[in-house]
Amino acid sequence: MKKATVALVGMIAALVLLVLSFLGPWYIINATGILGADYTIELYLTRVDLQGRIGGQDVMLSTGYTEAKMYIRDTNVNMESFAMIENAMYLTIVAMVTACIAIICMIVFVYNKERQRTMKFAGGLLGVLTSLLTILLALYAMNTEFVENISGFWFGVTILGMRVTGGPGYGWYLMIAVAIIALISAATIFLVKTPGKKALADTIESSES
Repeated sequence: MKKATVALVGMIAALVLLVLSFLGPWYIINATGILGADYTIELYLTRVDLQGRIGGQDVMLSTGYTEAKMYIRDTNVNMESFAMIENAMYLTIVAMVTACIAIICMIVFVYNKERQRTMKFAGGLLGVLTSLLTILLALYAMNTEFVENISGFWFGVTILGMRVTGGPGYGWYLMIAVAIIALISAATIFLVKTPGKKALADTIESSES
């Protein structure tokens, strides 16, 4: 059962990284240029952080996406990308749920001698589902236009004398790591051999005697 234990530990690690991804920034936009403009915008799944100097005033705020539209409408951020962020938040929550259920199934598989095959395949399939959800979310983000008229996920351009750069935050990179770890954990649990019905019955009978 060493492989099963490795799969369980891997799935727990994937869940921890998934939570950190949920809490971390998914996309970061930096801008420097004329009129003293110098700011950084970090897009999280639940909020927007803005800090820097805009229009001669120092700005530092953290707000939800509904209120953010009032504060960053003059910063070239594409407001339509907020819909992607909202969808990603819900799908990440779903991925966390599937990861938790996969972990429960793997725990039962490791420590309970009954229904091993059911728990094995349930844990493996949920691990694969977690991997698919997270990789699709990462690809979804890559096809989102976070800055107006700029479709590149990683970019650096000059707009009206202002240098604007953009790229993913560590939350997005962690999502890639989760997809890989969850898939490896699922593959590992599938490789574990389970005893036949007769062998399983004999094992349970001997443990009870």
